[in-house]
Amino acid sequence: MPQGDRPTTGGQGLYRLKPASQRLVEPLADGLARRRISPDAISAAAVVAAALGGACLAGSTGIPALLLVVPFLAAARLILNLLDGMVARRTGTSRPMGEVWNEVGDRLGDVLFIGALAFVPAVGPALALGAALAAVLASFVGLAARAAGGRRLYGGVLSKPGRMIVLAVAAPLAFLTGDPRTLAAGAVIILVGGVVTLLQRLRTAARELGRAG
Repeated sequence: MPQGDRPTTGGQGLYRLKPASQRLVEPLADGLARRRISPDAISAAAVVAAALGGACLAGSTGIPALLLVVPFLAAARLILNLLDGMVARRTGTSRPMGEVWNEVGDRLGDVLFIGALAFVPAVGPALALGAALAAVLASFVGLAARAAGGRRLYGGVLSKPGRMIVLAVAAPLAFLTGDPRTLAAGAVIILVGGVVTLLQRLRTAARELGRAG
């Protein structure tokens, strides 16, 4: 999450659960703040978690048991994305460039995690890259709305938490069923959900920015 940003409650999809999630990790955020851990380091750790998650997906063809690690890395990425902003606010280190690093890390994390499905034969490069592109473009619209003078848009049917949930469910299911096409189904959900989310955010931005203009 952007280091100085607090999402509003309207139209946030799964982001409506963020306040409750933040309360759950407050002790961890307090501990990191006391140790003066850099929010940028936490953002970087989220990218590492995404890269490891992608590596598990890519390597699952040879070692299927790696799929069982994916839910933990997806959860770690989301928790770290919560913590960077919380620690920044607690330590008074929120700054514009921190938000830039956070957003770049989020987009890179999506590409690494989702794009790694390209190495799963049942998914293939076209579907995997399409899903990653849909996720990145949906996020871009949310950022573009803010750059245009509106608010940062988090809503839609499949925001970042939703994408991680899809992977966290699809990966162990693929292991348990022995059918890698479950991962392909997950990629389709991310692709379609990303496109729908992009359109939803475009509609919201047009409505809000048009009214503001």
